[in-house]
Amino acid sequence: MNDRPKSNRKLLRSLEPYLWLAPAMILFAVFTFYPFLETIYKSFFIVDALGNLKRFVWFQNYTYILSDKVFVKAIGNTLWYTILTVPISKVFGMLLALFANKRRRTSVFYEAGFAVPMAMASSVTAMIFQLLYVPSLGFLNGFFGWKVQWLNNPKIAMISIAVIQIWLSTGYAFIFMLSAVRSVPQDVIESARLDGASEFRQLTKIFVPLTSPTMFYLIITDLAFSMMMMSLVNVLTDGGPQNSTITIMQYIYKQISATGNYTNANPAAIIAFILTLAASMLGFLWEKKGVHYQ
Repeated sequence: MNDRPKSNRKLLRSLEPYLWLAPAMILFAVFTFYPFLETIYKSFFIVDALGNLKRFVWFQNYTYILSDKVFVKAIGNTLWYTILTVPISKVFGMLLALFANKRRRTSVFYEAGFAVPMAMASSVTAMIFQLLYVPSLGFLNGFFGWKVQWLNNPKIAMISIAVIQIWLSTGYAFIFMLSAVRSVPQDVIESARLDGASEFRQLTKIFVPLTSPTMFYLIITDLAFSMMMMSLVNVLTDGGPQNSTITIMQYIYKQISATGNYTNANPAAIIAFILTLAASMLGFLWEKKGVHYQ
């Protein structure tokens, strides 16, 4: 008779972690997993503007969309944007963290200055840079005497947008990397200095390996964010000129908002997920060799 309460307590203890996770899992199931599975299912159908399924077509939607030159262009632009923004912003964040590593009386001022971009909304930042990029009255062309069409030249429009994201992401990377850099044991640094290690050697042999877990986290999260980018393009170029800045997410948005074309939008969303997953998997492959947890 006395064994039953004990068994009930053991059962409750074993279920306790799952009970704590249950609210979050329910929210994920309703707002993430179910819509995702529904999108996969609908991607194999012809869908009308109201979202009603009309005809099962197997992989014909995927074949059609991958033959769409605009969508292929969107894939290339998204990958190019990711390649530009992710590594550069992390390197800048690391360099700023190294600069701010030593605490000074004025540290609070430049540390806050480095972190300011993290508090800026993408839309507000886009409007500020849009004023800087104005060909005739913008600060950049006016100060340097240039005549560059920053957002109107198909060859440099995506680079101009990437510069904005690099500025935004650097502040976020700086916050994390500063904490990682300051957590490097001082006795390790002092030993390296006594052994005659140069600043560059200390960077490559001490700071980079010991801060690699933080760098890995930043890269993985930023990869997914960059692959899903749409806000800057929407505000600045709307995908132009000549589709030189259209991204996968903006392509999906246009398919739905302009024509209600869910037949194209659903497979495009799944392809975007597959590409993002592939990019993340490449990051995890790097983790095995490039990330040091001890």
